[in-house]
Amino acid sequence: MQIVSVQLDMAWQDKAANHEKVRRLLDETSVGSGAFIILPEMFDTGFSMDIDATAQTASLESETFLRELAREKNAAVMGGVVGPIVDGKASNEAVVFDPAGNCLVRYRKMQLFTPAGEDAKFAAGTGHRLFQWQNVNITPLICYDLRFPELFRPPVQDGAELITVIASWPEVRSEHWVRLLQARAIENQAYVVGVNRCGADPTLTYDGRTVGFDPQGNCLFEADRTEQVVVSKIDIEQARQWRTDFPALNDIRRSSE
Repeated sequence: MQIVSVQLDMAWQDKAANHEKVRRLLDETSVGSGAFIILPEMFDTGFSMDIDATAQTASLESETFLRELAREKNAAVMGGVVGPIVDGKASNEAVVFDPAGNCLVRYRKMQLFTPAGEDAKFAAGTGHRLFQWQNVNITPLICYDLRFPELFRPPVQDGAELITVIASWPEVRSEHWVRLLQARAIENQAYVVGVNRCGADPTLTYDGRTVGFDPQGNCLFEADRTEQVVVSKIDIEQARQWRTDFPALNDIRRSSE
């Protein structure tokens, strides 16, 4: 399966500008039919706590763009969006659309980033989600979720073979980002792809380092700090064979043990 990771330098709280930028970057990239395109967390606004400026309206403009993009590229498209405000809070979500416009998955970030006050502005998700594309079982997670390995086990036990982590992960903790993604790949015997933003917002800088690891923790690719699209391929049979040859996942302890 071809994976197209879009490392974006986002225009702050400007959805139209970011939609235009994503289109331009992908128009300059050879995207194969049936590819899986991945955009970062809050891809069209930046990681802002101003939900009045970032939350989608009733027209769901961010999701409409992703649907259109999936149709245009004949690919599945994942993007991080801000859901509409409900009872005073928005939601930090990863959504995926196929070329026919179907929503394949909607995942709400479970581990909200309390140091930035995300928990005061957003409602947390309650569990993982799993979907299938190109015969690959995929689960999405978002940014701060990465620091909590217990969030990865349930989807893997449900059959996840590719784990995506979309993020706005700042440069100050850059090495944590890469090493934790590698650890999650090794311990879950899964492909792990982390798609981060680059550039800067009003308070932080981001050095990108969008990266992919195979089920044994080998690095498939690692981007530098510049805005770019990284095209890679995964062979899901490699993950399945490794799980057969070294069946460590069979020895996962349940919480009651």
